[in-house]
Amino acid sequence: MTAVIILTVMTSVIEPAARSLLPAADPRWQTAVATPADADALHDLFAACSQDTVRLRFFGHLRAFPADYLDPALSGRADVHDAVVAYAYGASRARLVGLASLALTPGAPAAELGVLVGDAWQRQGAGRAMVELLLARARIRGVRRVRAAVLPGRSALLAALGRRLPAERLAHSADGPSGVYKLD
Repeated sequence: MTAVIILTVMTSVIEPAARSLLPAADPRWQTAVATPADADALHDLFAACSQDTVRLRFFGHLRAFPADYLDPALSGRADVHDAVVAYAYGASRARLVGLASLALTPGAPAAELGVLVGDAWQRQGAGRAMVELLLARARIRGVRRVRAAVLPGRSALLAALGRRLPAERLAHSADGPSGVYKLD
């Protein structure tokens, strides 16, 4: 699934005191900010994903994580590319089940929400846990609206966002459906 977040450009980082504002964790999953130490586990996750899962996340056929995506996601700069990982509660962090991120293109007023969950763990709450953490972190940074765009036939993400956030605008183009949701 892929989505785009509309935000005011901010360069602040989340203060430790603000961590108490983050959502309660799903007891099945542990989520954490992605770090360079996660690179090998993320490559293993990507390799375990089906071609269809990769196509639906990256809107194309890829053999590996694009470096121009993964490197900034692991850089630790939430104002540029905020990324979180998920792994099963009690399991090793070396066995990641998902990666979700918000990437801000320099000079653009929109950031992209991307979520990749390995095939074996889809529809079990890992994606939701990561998105909830990212949205909470985005709110702290001043994000006001979420824009999600998905491929045709993949509107479940839009429906899930609509259950949690008020819709501001819904649209459909040849590229697929999209929606803008209020975060505040």
